[in-house]
Amino acid sequence: MANTSAPMGFKQFGRREGGAPTAGFDRKYISSGYTCPVFTGDTVNRSTTAPYIVSAGSTAGGVANGITTLIEGVFLGCKYYNTNVGRTVWNSYWPGSGASGDVEAYVCTDPEQQYIVQGSTGGVLGSSVVGFMVPMSITNSSLGNTLSGQSVMTVQSSLVTGLSSNGQFQIVDIYSNYAPPGVNGTSTGSEGLQIVVVQPNLSYRRTLIGGVSPTIFST
Repeated sequence: MANTSAPMGFKQFGRREGGAPTAGFDRKYISSGYTCPVFTGDTVNRSTTAPYIVSAGSTAGGVANGITTLIEGVFLGCKYYNTNVGRTVWNSYWPGSGASGDVEAYVCTDPEQQYIVQGSTGGVLGSSVVGFMVPMSITNSSLGNTLSGQSVMTVQSSLVTGLSSNGQFQIVDIYSNYAPPGVNGTSTGSEGLQIVVVQPNLSYRRTLIGGVSPTIFST
């Protein structure tokens, strides 16, 4: 069965060493005045205004789409005082408004955490690219599902590069090795849209290649 486009952002799959996926579960902050939505499974960057984080897709000119950009981690939800309902709420995404005071965000910064993510069209992600680097795509970073709070970010299949090259994530396996036959994203056909297992490469807690300087993004 051919793959169809059904991105879910970076969804936790397991930890490289087999432990529970709780390591690197850090508390960060989003400014209450930050208007860009951030969804569970979105990658986030550090802001120039400490101690805040911003969506990887919020930077002017698409800078975060560069294959040498470091990321802070993957967003997993938040807590804030909601001025619309008059109480503290826990939410799977930050809608971009409605908070009084800073938004308490939860981000996985663990460099050993693995995720499943769908590739874009324009390239086939099969067993031959295991071990290669792949950059994230910020195209859908602010277009997540407002009912489930889930991200729809992908990786850029057409920009897979060798082991010694750049990219925010390293492909460690293909999802078809785990999922039952016929599950979306497991066909290795030319339509692309394969789901792969990845782990962070260019993150603030881990850099597999040298010569990359941290990029701090403004709000």
